[in-house]
Amino acid sequence: MKRRISYQKALYYLLAVIYISTIGCGTVASVRPIGTGNSALTFSVGGPVTPIYDISLPAPYSVLRYRRGLNENADVHFGFHPTMAALGNLSIDAGITKHLVEESGWRPALALEGSIYGFYHTGESSSIRIYPELSLTGSYKLSERNHFFYLGTHTMYQTASPHVILAPFVGAEIPFGSKFIMNLETKWYAPHEDSENRVVDYTIKPWNHGALGVMFGLTLSF
Repeated sequence: MKRRISYQKALYYLLAVIYISTIGCGTVASVRPIGTGNSALTFSVGGPVTPIYDISLPAPYSVLRYRRGLNENADVHFGFHPTMAALGNLSIDAGITKHLVEESGWRPALALEGSIYGFYHTGESSSIRIYPELSLTGSYKLSERNHFFYLGTHTMYQTASPHVILAPFVGAEIPFGSKFIMNLETKWYAPHEDSENRVVDYTIKPWNHGALGVMFGLTLSF
């Protein structure tokens, strides 16, 4: 029993630090528009690769996100973060994605997404954190079956220094039939920050800056 409690506390502190010090939890909200009135439900899990009881794994941070098409070029989304909820925390996000231009030659399709992330540890009002976030995603269609390659960056804003945190990413969107889509994504969290100043000892630290993470997502369209 003591070991179980110790594991839960370790996992909570790990995820709390990851949440507060990184951005763009889960996979990209919207690579391409889903169309007026259409809906999609995505479950994604992953995060920076870090030692968990001496085993290097992507942090088990999960996000359940609902998306709905407002029109042919804009989607709204609302996300709930189950892993944090299981540890006694409320973590949510909400936002909108505007698809700006279609793909043309070497120019990718471009999407601009704005979200608000909120975090609250049960019973501690001082723990409330609210972060605005912007993402720019470029995507290329790889096949007529709607396989996509995408890349871009998340940008989070906060009152404390550093005031702007970046997280470049690359990913792939792979359909399975007409209803299911899988996303595989890797992200470089805070590449402008020295990794030695981080509380968590991340495993993959390019040039000793930031941390690399891996995320997996599965989407049901309806």
